[in-house]
Amino acid sequence: MILEILLIVLAILIFTSLIIVGWSISTYNWFVSLRQDIQTQFSNIKAEYQRRVDLFYNLVNTVKSFKKHEKSTLKEVIQARTAGFSGVKATDIKKMKGMDKMFSKLMVLFEKYPDIKAGEQHNKLMDELRVTEDRINIARTDYNNVVRSYNVGVKSFPSNLIAGRFKFALETFFKNEEGTDNAPKIDLN
Repeated sequence: MILEILLIVLAILIFTSLIIVGWSISTYNWFVSLRQDIQTQFSNIKAEYQRRVDLFYNLVNTVKSFKKHEKSTLKEVIQARTAGFSGVKATDIKKMKGMDKMFSKLMVLFEKYPDIKAGEQHNKLMDELRVTEDRINIARTDYNNVVRSYNVGVKSFPSNLIAGRFKFALETFFKNEEGTDNAPKIDLN
């Protein structure tokens, strides 16, 4: 009878030990996984900031290029129109007929005039700026959510026993580095 009781107690101790060891391993691996998630999310934030820099530089240069091209094209059209009408008086019938020819040439010139794209490019730039800032905000929020989950585990009982034993320290929430909290200033001139 005593042997049966000892075997039952031993079985309970072994079973309890296996549960504790299994829980400890599971909790340890959970902390390791969360720590990796924190590093991944932080890298995602850095990638979004780099995307912002690369994207803004390229988009701003594209918009400036369209504006420059359209400005020079518009100047050429205005110069052609002005040159065609210089010296013409309303009482000069021959020159008025010449004006008719000039109007027809001008109409052809307008038909060939390219679509104005700078406004469209500007709108695309503004959309990309908004999307980029939203992506950065989402990346920061995701990072802080993972840090929160990790910190709750570090502070909560009984997982804090594993955290303390294996030196899982609290992580800090995301704080912008100086200068990164503001989007770059854009000068389209």
